[in-house]
Amino acid sequence: MKLSKLSLKLLGTHAIMSVVQFVLMLPLLGILQDNQIYQWAIGLLFIAIFWLVIYAEMSHNGLEDTKADKYRPIRGFIAGLICTAPGIILYFATLFYKTEPNWFNVIMRIWLSPYIKIFTSLESHMPHPALVVSMLLPVVSGVSYMDGPRKRQKILDAIKKADEMKTEKSKIGYKK
Repeated sequence: MKLSKLSLKLLGTHAIMSVVQFVLMLPLLGILQDNQIYQWAIGLLFIAIFWLVIYAEMSHNGLEDTKADKYRPIRGFIAGLICTAPGIILYFATLFYKTEPNWFNVIMRIWLSPYIKIFTSLESHMPHPALVVSMLLPVVSGVSYMDGPRKRQKILDAIKKADEMKTEKSKIGYKK
């Protein structure tokens, strides 16, 4: 898959996950506002779900590229870095836009909604934590993409084992 298509796919996945998690977060985090353990559990669950979806998407793309003999390990990292661009742009816009309300800050929090519990806990340091969590995406997507060849080899090994078992089963019952 071309790098541009891979980046756009990852960007779309990020956008969909951010919107869905933002919509789900409002009712889930608003129920028990005083219970910090519950809020952190939900916040970490959202981060885990986000990373799991990114992993599934990127490892599948790595698998497909390996199958098509177009795999390059750096592709996942570069696609993640390209997908990080909106978060970085929003970070700098939040820094430079000083009037209230700062709509760039609101948009940035929605774009990075899986990390909202981190943002609310580090409110006095915002928007700097947003830059840090934005830079996690290239790492997660790159490592996930690199898992594609392992998954491909696992499939090839299973096919080979099934063929060997088929051969062994066909020999049963034939005595000379």
